Amino acid sequence: MPWRRALVRRIAGRATLAAALLALVLSTGLVPVRPATTAAAGTAETMEGELLASINAARIAQGLVPYRMHAGLASVAGDRAAAMAAASTLSHSVAGCLSCQLASHGIPWFASGEDIGESGWPWGNQAATSLFDAWKGSPVHWDLMMSANFNYVGIGVAYNATTGTTWSSIVMTESIDQTRPWARMAGKSVSGTTAAWSWKGGDIALQTHTAGLKNFDVQYRVDSDLWKTIRSATTSTSLILTGRPHGHYYGVRVRARDRVGNLSSWTSELRVWVP
Repeated sequence: MPWRRALVRRIAGRATLAAALLALVLSTGLVPVRPATTAAAGTAETMEGELLASINAARIAQGLVPYRMHAGLASVAGDRAAAMAAASTLSHSVAGCLSCQLASHGIPWFASGEDIGESGWPWGNQAATSLFDAWKGSPVHWDLMMSANFNYVGIGVAYNATTGTTWSSIVMTESIDQTRPWARMAGKSVSGTTAAWSWKGGDIALQTHTAGLKNFDVQYRVDSDLWKTIRSATTSTSLILTGRPHGHYYGVRVRARDRVGNLSSWTSELRVWVP
């Protein structure tokens, strides 16, 4: 018979607050067809993406900001899911010390939480859906997923081929802003030997601790020469250069900086020709 169960633990302010729950879900009467020896019916990355999409869709529906995926948290969650799968035990403790793992990955956090789950449904979409539904049916798990304080998430899933079971860990943190702002070139113009450019930028909203846009760095080059920084930490969103020699291309690119120092990538070059 298909079955699902889940366990939750909350860690706040670096002090452990344990809350455990075994969620028993009614069977639909369908018998799961499990992969015999391998998890060939899907990929962990696909399932993790499905879980993230489901969680964030639910958050948006409740007026919350979607969680931002964090590579370090995803690594921690993957390790914890794999540890549970290897031990065939649904337990936060078998996966190790969560706060220790966050520290070892260099992840800053003010508070953290974890949902874990186990599913006997077939590996792939069915297992991912069953895990999400089980967490959704548990107020304790759901409160963590719909937190108004957490802003980053990492999701891991692992498969035990011997038992045909899927194991998952979702690790959430309230952390400082670690997301790059964005920048893009907005326009260009040439009038005689005067060239002008404009750009835009912003900071990506988090549920909490959004740093906010601070300024831009601006680089300039002639033809295909090396880039030169001509404005540092400017709040301007435009540049006008007069007296450009004829017969050359002039290019500009920018990057944004938020108030905690996160930098965007450099924009694509925007070039003008002065005939």
